[in-house]
Amino acid sequence: MQARIIEASREMVGSSAMYHPDGMMQIGQDFAQMPEVIRNVASAIQLMTRQVQEGDTPMAPAIVDQVRSLHANLLKQAHAAEDLKPMFENLHADDIKRIREPRRNEQMWDVAANRDYYGR
Repeated sequence: MQARIIEASREMVGSSAMYHPDGMMQIGQDFAQMPEVIRNVASAIQLMTRQVQEGDTPMAPAIVDQVRSLHANLLKQAHAAEDLKPMFENLHADDIKRIREPRRNEQMWDVAANRDYYGR
């Protein structure tokens, strides 16, 4: 059976190209999932390589070592991506608080409702 990893990766790129979030909270949630996305890619590469190794193929060990290194580097990047959620929440704390704990008639502070009064 042919590996469909390239097709799956192209679908991921296509989905990303069509990304139009409804708001910042969705972006924050989506960015918080980046570590899982990267770990999934790493797992796919690792599993495909394992299948090649266990399939008794004449794969040069240096290639397997290189893929192991790639896998390890992806896991490091996944770990680094875990900083995205707390960073998002820290840098946007005031905005998030206004979403989670809106003031009475919060919509009165909406930019669109006040555009005629800028600079006055």
